[in-house]
Amino acid sequence: MPRTVFDGDAIQGHDPDWAPLLAAVGDELVGDFMWMYEVELENGTEVQAYKHIDTRRYVHLDTSGTGYAYESPGRYRVVPVVDVLTEVFKPLPGLFGVTPEQIRRSWEAVVRLGSDAS
Repeated sequence: MPRTVFDGDAIQGHDPDWAPLLAAVGDELVGDFMWMYEVELENGTEVQAYKHIDTRRYVHLDTSGTGYAYESPGRYRVVPVVDVLTEVFKPLPGLFGVTPEQIRRSWEAVVRLGSDAS
């Protein structure tokens, strides 16, 4: 059984890598996120941390598009990226200033990723 939880440490916060998020959500949604920092897992995998501007929830992705959930302290669990984005987008409908168009585009990305995984 492959290992799914790894220790990781932030290694830099000045040189953003948008490629993993662009591949996951596309051009239309990438502007809804802030790049925060990069983590190096104990196995050498580099993971980018992005925070959604409205929900304030994080998406952690490596260059191959694998999703991770942060588990305190400093541990990252492999999870399907569709599950990560579902958790990030869940609060959108109840937030002030979020448009129906933004909600629609966000859930379309989740549906697209879900169908890509099947």
